[in-house]
Amino acid sequence: MTPVHFTLSAACIGLANILIEWFVTGYLFHKSQALTPNTWKPESGGSYVYSIFLSVLFGALFSLFYMKIGSRYVIAHSIWSHIKLGVICFAAFSFVAEINNFIYINYNRKFAIGKIIASCLSIVAAAIIASHFYWR
Repeated sequence: MTPVHFTLSAACIGLANILIEWFVTGYLFHKSQALTPNTWKPESGGSYVYSIFLSVLFGALFSLFYMKIGSRYVIAHSIWSHIKLGVICFAAFSFVAEINNFIYINYNRKFAIGKIIASCLSIVAAAIIASHFYWR
């Protein structure tokens, strides 16, 4: 993966993460999020900047993970292989953390399900996007 492809991969994964999180948690499960008002800090421009930065950082870290490790365990140009990699990464790195957050943070059950769905979709999308830029 060239530095340009790495940068594009990180940016595209970050953008996909922002859109998926907005659509799933901010649109589909927003009513469930509103049922736990004491859980959330007030939104501000700064919080959006930090969120964008973290999404791009996730993109860079996942691109690095894919370049160093993930690319060795997938079939090149096979979308199903990359979806499987994304699901395995979700199960290993995110699923348990999301369930643990639900146990200790005052989330509505439906919102917790939305967070799990958004996390899974973000990681699967990251695997597909990273593969697109890696195999060029």
